[in-house]
Amino acid sequence: MSNFSGKSIIILTAGILLLMVSCRKQYQATEEDMADYGWLLFENSAGRTDYDDSKSWFLSSVSDDTTYMDGYNGLGWTNGKLTDLDSSLYYFERGLNFSQSIFDTTNVKHEIWAGLCFANNAKGYDSIAIIWGDSLISVTSGLAFLPWTFSHNNINSNNIINHLDVRITLAASNFAIGRFDNSLTHLQKILSELESNTTLNSDVNTVAGRAELAVWIDSLQTELLKR
Repeated sequence: MSNFSGKSIIILTAGILLLMVSCRKQYQATEEDMADYGWLLFENSAGRTDYDDSKSWFLSSVSDDTTYMDGYNGLGWTNGKLTDLDSSLYYFERGLNFSQSIFDTTNVKHEIWAGLCFANNAKGYDSIAIIWGDSLISVTSGLAFLPWTFSHNNINSNNIINHLDVRITLAASNFAIGRFDNSLTHLQKILSELESNTTLNSDVNTVAGRAELAVWIDSLQTELLKR
């Protein structure tokens, strides 16, 4: 799933969010405030401890409002980063029971679909991973749409999680259940978007062609981690 020199600023910001005092009135943080701070920690995370802290804020968010979709989205992603995949799947699936807040600026449902694709693939539930990944690709492809990009990428990392990561996951899951033609199609789409001069036409009906496909999946997974 670096050092942050402004940690004191973040702590101060959290204090402002949680308790703003004026001469006459005390303001309490909302579930959106707590989730926003959870995402701030998530985006600036330098390790497990930061993800643990992020998780705590998302838990507070859904405790304050048990129908807050983006809080469950945050819990799905942080538990994924903490490699607690069962909890990740639980919170993603729970979040889909609700509608996103009018104050959310991103499509929370799409982020949950992506998370479900990644988490199910990691658990070995490849058929389910394909359902969620295909759903996301189908509604965010074409001239009328911007390709999906995760809105909370880690600012300390070069890795930008986006639709290409969904495609490589779909390539791997399709390969795992023997849908080699589908796997090849996703790899070809990735190479095209990367503007690669490589033409991939593996004969997936042969053992050698499937072996070549497996090598390409591994190679492109490594390449996308650098982007």
